[in-house]
Amino acid sequence: MELDPKYQCCECGDIHDDEDDARECCAPRIKEVFVCPQCKEVFDDEDEAIECCDLPEGFEIRPSLIELEAAGQMRLLP
Repeated sequence: MELDPKYQCCECGDIHDDEDDARECCAPRIKEVFVCPQCKEVFDDEDEAIECCDLPEGFEIRPSLIELEAAGQMRLLP
């Protein structure tokens, strides 16, 4: 399993998906962090984030409906 890095603003601590968004938040300092996909705890090390909740090898958390819609997927109505 491989996690996508997130970017943390060093001033306010907000987590951003995009490095540029983090830089613009509270310029100029940011750092790359990794977020446990299950409990959302923030880690400096990718391996620690993967091992946080003892996720089995190859385990993938499915995106929520809100995340899918934010990415542009349309909801089908019955």
